Amino acid sequence: MPLADFAQKMPKAELHVHLEGSIRPETLLRLAERNHIQLPFQDVSGSEAFYRFRDFDHFLDVYLTVTKCLRTPEDYDLIAYEFGRQCSWQNIRYAEVTFSMITNMTTTGLPWQVILEALNVGRGRAAADFGVRWNWVFDIVRNNPSEQDALLEIALAARTQGVVALGLGGDEVNGPPAMFTATFEKARQAGMPSVPHAGETAGPDSIWGAIKLLHADRLGHGVRCIEDPELVEYLRQRQIALEVCPTSNLRLGVYRDYAQHPLHRLWDAGLLITVNSDDPPMFQTSLNQEYQALVEHFGFTAAELQQASLNAIRASLLSQTEKAWYTAQFQAEFDRLGDLL
Repeated sequence: MPLADFAQKMPKAELHVHLEGSIRPETLLRLAERNHIQLPFQDVSGSEAFYRFRDFDHFLDVYLTVTKCLRTPEDYDLIAYEFGRQCSWQNIRYAEVTFSMITNMTTTGLPWQVILEALNVGRGRAAADFGVRWNWVFDIVRNNPSEQDALLEIALAARTQGVVALGLGGDEVNGPPAMFTATFEKARQAGMPSVPHAGETAGPDSIWGAIKLLHADRLGHGVRCIEDPELVEYLRQRQIALEVCPTSNLRLGVYRDYAQHPLHRLWDAGLLITVNSDDPPMFQTSLNQEYQALVEHFGFTAAELQQASLNAIRASLLSQTEKAWYTAQFQAEFDRLGDLL
């Protein structure tokens, strides 16, 4: 078996993927039609231009356009179920999926309980049909800091319904960690893990803030830590996981190409690296394609591919018992596939 095929077939877990950013163009067109929403493209081929981002602000505008196509509980059931189907195609067994609850409440007028119930119907159907499991990360959107207390209250109330962490996304440059310190401190006191985006469109200061002020258990992106050797060593010593999304970083102009991307330098430095797709259709990628990039652009070996997959289990918010179970399952499958290399 060629190494590239091994990368496709191996079991995987994903920690940095947005549900709204995972909606396929075909599904988006279907949602727009049934909800009478006008999109700036009429067919799947037209979506490529729609997703050609000029900068991060343009990306946020497109993201909001996609979110506005969601209107009913049936829509949320559908996108959750289809997310599970996409995971099954890629042999993704477990994921932690970010969802912007208040943004969706604002665009639909639906209570969070109704939206989450519909999402969990789709999640349950996907688990039954595809054997894929995931939990939710509800994120505060930096662009709307006045909503942070309400979002935390929702996330805490929804812990029995699959919500496992508090995230922070949106405009990193204009939404520094200091704006959210009190809310993340409340989350910490309530025992809710912190998984903010940091070190994507802003540099090391953003990452330091996420660690020191937001008590980050894991960092969304985090790649710009490479600009601060002291920070790299801090992350290595404490094994604070990075949710690295290589193609996303290229599409949004954080790095020019894979050769410039610091993934392998961070890996070689001993950081806890996980590999993720972020918003796959928007960036014309998938987790399978990200693992393909590990082979083609970063020179990963079979052992390193396996370690990247196991790192995602290690850095997940599963219980230790669940982590041990997934690790054993993954290792058994690695061994079987390894015999074919």
